[in-house]
Amino acid sequence: MNVYILATCRKPELAPFTELVFKTLRVGFPTANVTVYLNGDCETNCPNIVTLCEHNKCPVSRVDTIHHKWIEQLVYSEDAPFFLCDTDVIFYSNIEQFTFQSHLAGFRVPEWQDEFSGAITRARLHPSLLYVDPVAVRSKIAEFRKVCPETEFTPFCNPFYPLCLPLNGRMYFHDTVSLLYHAIGGQEFTDEQKDAYFHFNFGTIPDVVLPRLKNPEQMTAARNAIMANPDMGRGGWRFQEEYYQQRQPVFDSGIELPSVRPADAQEAVKWNYRLCNGNLEAMAFNDAWYRYVHGIDDLIDTMQDGRPRMSREQVLELFILAADIYNCPFYVRHREKLHAAVILVTNDYANSVAWEKSPLPHRRIMGDVFRTCGDTMYDLVAMLCGGWKHLRNASPAIRERDWIGQHDDKGNPT
Repeated sequence: MNVYILATCRKPELAPFTELVFKTLRVGFPTANVTVYLNGDCETNCPNIVTLCEHNKCPVSRVDTIHHKWIEQLVYSEDAPFFLCDTDVIFYSNIEQFTFQSHLAGFRVPEWQDEFSGAITRARLHPSLLYVDPVAVRSKIAEFRKVCPETEFTPFCNPFYPLCLPLNGRMYFHDTVSLLYHAIGGQEFTDEQKDAYFHFNFGTIPDVVLPRLKNPEQMTAARNAIMANPDMGRGGWRFQEEYYQQRQPVFDSGIELPSVRPADAQEAVKWNYRLCNGNLEAMAFNDAWYRYVHGIDDLIDTMQDGRPRMSREQVLELFILAADIYNCPFYVRHREKLHAAVILVTNDYANSVAWEKSPLPHRRIMGDVFRTCGDTMYDLVAMLCGGWKHLRNASPAIRERDWIGQHDDKGNPT
């Protein structure tokens, strides 16, 4: 296995992060051929770097480049699979024990609202430790490019380069190799693989990033603690993932919602956007589904207790809404899967109606739980829009939200 490290040290005070990986390099890669590229003024600002490379039996090459260009050059010049590795990494166990079945494999960073860039940073496999099969990557890129004709009027963006892109009034940031990941995909590291190392995000550029964070002192204290005791970084990826989850982007179309729109309705739009990963067709389907199932509930309540929840005109509108739902683009595209969800939701709702006033306590409890059965459809939409990981992030949150919304402070149904 070949491993390539780009060692960059812009200032002498940043040398500890440039030197860090060499303290545990042979824990992570005990037998690999590791080549270190000394970039720009690295030797001047980090005088120990050559000695550290010699100690770890790493040949050096001197370059003057930047990270994304260096990665691009390696992918187009190498034929054997290799690992990219940053200098601000700590290894806890052997990376060479792992095998990968994909052209790319790494720690998947989700889409998140980034304080530093001031933009929504798109998902990517982080190049701090990235497995690359260059031949397969080149083949995937060539295959992807066939979609669009190669003319002067249809230039192809460089998938290795970072890019800021305005869209619907928001700024989206594709960091290094993010566009590549979105174009050809890749394999996410398992928990065991992520346990094998720790990476300091922006370890070599804290002077650039920290001033733009709201709480730089807290971030600095955490980083200093791990630098003082590297073992504290074990499993640190879990805290990093929690950090990203807390900063999931919320809906902002760039179009101001009418001020008369209720606050809870605006919040519902944000939930819907996140649930659908921004898929507008899926969002339209969810909106219609919400109105449909609540309309059915109002109709059943009218039939049960005689209270006029709906006018005759509203009942007729409900039937028209059903026709629209079953012919909307998202439903038509995923009819085979969504039809099954319609049956399951209707069956659970029927159980809820049958048991909500049962003399048997356990049936009343089950009937109460079944009241939010419409969320099953949202689960399936989330799965279709973002896969299993996205479903697991979305489902517990929306089910808990709907439960709270239908119960008082003591947990009694409202």
